[in-house]
Amino acid sequence: MKIRGLLLLFFACLAAHQSLRAQDKPIGYWRSHLPYNNALSVATDNVTVYAATDLSFFTYNTASEELSSYSKAEGMSDIDMKYVAYDATTATAVLAYKNCNLDLFKNNTFYNVPDLKLKSVAGNKSVNSIFCENGYAYVSTTIGIVVLNLGKREIKETYEFSKNNQTINIYGLCSVGNYFYAATDEGLFKANKNAPNLQAFSAWAQLDTSKLTNIVSYQGKVITSSDSLVYAVENDTLRQVYNARAGNRINHLDLANGGVYLSIFKGATFNGICVKMNDQYQVVDSFHTAGEPRQTADMAGGPTWVADIYNGLRRRVSGDVLDFDPPNGPGGPLSSDIYAYNKDVVVTHGGINDLFVPSGNGMRQGYSEFKDDKWTNYTGYNTPALHNLASAVSICKDNNTGTLYIGSATEGLFIINTDGSVQQLKEGSPLEHSGPNSDWWQATGETLDSKGDLWVTMLGSTHELNVKTPEGNWYNYIVPVSRPYPSAAARIITDDNDQLWYICPGGSGVMVYNFGGTPESQADDQFRNLGVGAGYGNLPSATTYSIVKDKSGSIWIGTADGIGIVNCPGDVIAHNCEAERRIVQYDQFAGYLFQGESVKALAVDGADRKWVGTANGVWLLSPDASKIIYRFTADNSPLPSNNISKIAIDPVTGDVYIGTDKGLVSYRSTAVDGGEKNENVLVFPNPVPASYTGTIAVKGVADNSDVRITDISGQLIYRSTALGGQAVWNGLDYTGRKPQSGVYLIFIANKDGSQKHVGKVVFLN
Repeated sequence: MKIRGLLLLFFACLAAHQSLRAQDKPIGYWRSHLPYNNALSVATDNVTVYAATDLSFFTYNTASEELSSYSKAEGMSDIDMKYVAYDATTATAVLAYKNCNLDLFKNNTFYNVPDLKLKSVAGNKSVNSIFCENGYAYVSTTIGIVVLNLGKREIKETYEFSKNNQTINIYGLCSVGNYFYAATDEGLFKANKNAPNLQAFSAWAQLDTSKLTNIVSYQGKVITSSDSLVYAVENDTLRQVYNARAGNRINHLDLANGGVYLSIFKGATFNGICVKMNDQYQVVDSFHTAGEPRQTADMAGGPTWVADIYNGLRRRVSGDVLDFDPPNGPGGPLSSDIYAYNKDVVVTHGGINDLFVPSGNGMRQGYSEFKDDKWTNYTGYNTPALHNLASAVSICKDNNTGTLYIGSATEGLFIINTDGSVQQLKEGSPLEHSGPNSDWWQATGETLDSKGDLWVTMLGSTHELNVKTPEGNWYNYIVPVSRPYPSAAARIITDDNDQLWYICPGGSGVMVYNFGGTPESQADDQFRNLGVGAGYGNLPSATTYSIVKDKSGSIWIGTADGIGIVNCPGDVIAHNCEAERRIVQYDQFAGYLFQGESVKALAVDGADRKWVGTANGVWLLSPDASKIIYRFTADNSPLPSNNISKIAIDPVTGDVYIGTDKGLVSYRSTAVDGGEKNENVLVFPNPVPASYTGTIAVKGVADNSDVRITDISGQLIYRSTALGGQAVWNGLDYTGRKPQSGVYLIFIANKDGSQKHVGKVVFLN
């Protein structure tokens, strides 16, 4: 390369260095946003703590104080954790999932052992506990004891227990000397480790018939327990040594410094206590917990760690004082609604059914906001002004003022101002209670029109449609349309004509309402209820779940039997337009768009492509839905579940936030919203490292611009059209080769040539 070229490359790399350090995540990047506020199991190697939560797994290095959280995006094979154990011989953590899948975790890498998950059995199959010894993990399950060779990362054998042709449920295993002891629902069993055929049930001697749910060995002694009683095994006989008393439940027995810890849930007071017994079975220590302790882990010379189902991983400081801040995450797994704009994300965690009746899950988990790369959860427990907030199910945010509107399925509308002040609209407010539930105010949808009017749907209220003008005046509307569920209204949006569209839960289709631009007067208002069949709206189904407006102004409606598309929304009320049931062909099969699928979530990205969420995962479709661009499922992506509840897209970053019944994930997509001008054009990554094989993005271009990439002499090596405001390139030229080291020029021009820009990208090979 000539001297001039070398200098050009050097200065380009120098200029790009700072931007490289601050660049966003690459196209195709997945990120899990999971809660860590509960814990089911804990183990330690005396330096690192391993914690299993309901949906995730994390570690804490006590020496460096480093927290590391993991999910499917970081290599885990599954979700729904059940148990974690640690084997010192192989320095391996063993992770068990509720579906019996197993992961081995070592050196920050996961190794999957799916055999137990894939094993076909009659009846229930689940993991109860794991005992590790000398490089083997003994997994106690409802179908026997599965022996896992941790060095070879394979299942060695299975000890199956059965009596009268019935499989015996194994709760736990321990060993003393040459003997194994198994706690089961048919009592205590013992076997010599050196028996020639431990797989045969005849090799195991039954010592007792009491149902035993926990077992551990300490200083050559076996200690086991039922739900409320603790026994010492002496001369192969059980002797009661502790009574947790009726109504309390012993969740686990764990080795401790100087004894054995009992994790006990006190059902009457709905809290817990951890009790330590010494080798003489005397209580020598105890401490209370505010929730339900599931397991403890004592560190040699260090603190006691507690896995608490309600309060997450806790560290005992002294007495009853517990602390510890788990990895950052949202307050709950559910996403009943999502707002996303310019790296500001708000998620409501209320659990609801199709009629927006609270399901119990997420009733008090409030909402969470993701900003500056950090989650903050807002509930009545940590924010006094929100003490009445329950079952948060809908969101609207005014991007101009920052005011946040949160709808509750029972407690009305919450207006949250930027100064932290909160106004609740329920009794004595312009909003009315919902139908027969006189104690419920079901605020089920909020949106802002082009003039700044706030529209609110109140499901089941006499006035199902309500508006607050920018001046603060409220007006209420009766919509006199008979429906199976009276005044059913939710998930409201506006179209390009400021008409209001909202779904009518309970099998009542979609309502279209034109308020004539005069919220204070209903004299000029018009409306129409869209249902099934020609002449009635032509929806695929009257059971509707989701609704969105695309870039062309069309309205897409997700129903229990696919998608209906209204291409002329301005003519709907005059009965001059109905929903189109589009016929598409995917592979060799043609049919109505998503026929037979319940379309629970719809979103439109910057390239006018459609994101569709159902109970069978997520699809990305071309703008006219004629082609499937991507399909994501729990099997081929970090999605925690195929049951999709909500999809929202940040139009600035292109991040797609996907809510499921098992947690929230985000995906860095290829499209962002474009504007009329090239503004703050950014190429990333830039420079492109030699090892990089991902997608290169050109962001900030005018909408749907032509983007051409040439070498320094002007030879074209790639050409593309931007997806909204972002063009993407796989980093290969037309011959399929990666460009040589050097500076490459990026020429950008919009459709009429009025917006032009020249940028650079550097390849380092």
